[in-house]
Amino acid sequence: MLGNLEEIGEWFVEVLTESAFPCNAGVRIQSSSHQLNGRVKSCKFQKSLGYIIKIKLDPQSRWSERWFTPKHLLRLWHNTETKASALGAASGS
Repeated sequence: MLGNLEEIGEWFVEVLTESAFPCNAGVRIQSSSHQLNGRVKSCKFQKSLGYIIKIKLDPQSRWSERWFTPKHLLRLWHNTETKASALGAASGS
């Protein structure tokens, strides 16, 4: 079955599909160069999109960018430093 990779992390994957999957079902995700195995943790229907399947990856199947990187991977960084400006500087005065 085809699906669209929505989110991926070291221990989980979220996939958008046209069909529902039962909780705890075993799944295999195959890319051109790597395979991930896991179990369905949740399956939620999103109107006009389909089913969002959250999969917990098996310990021996955890994901790493070194193994494969989706072409549409968006990296987000969280800056833990809080930057503050004086009100005048922030408002341009």
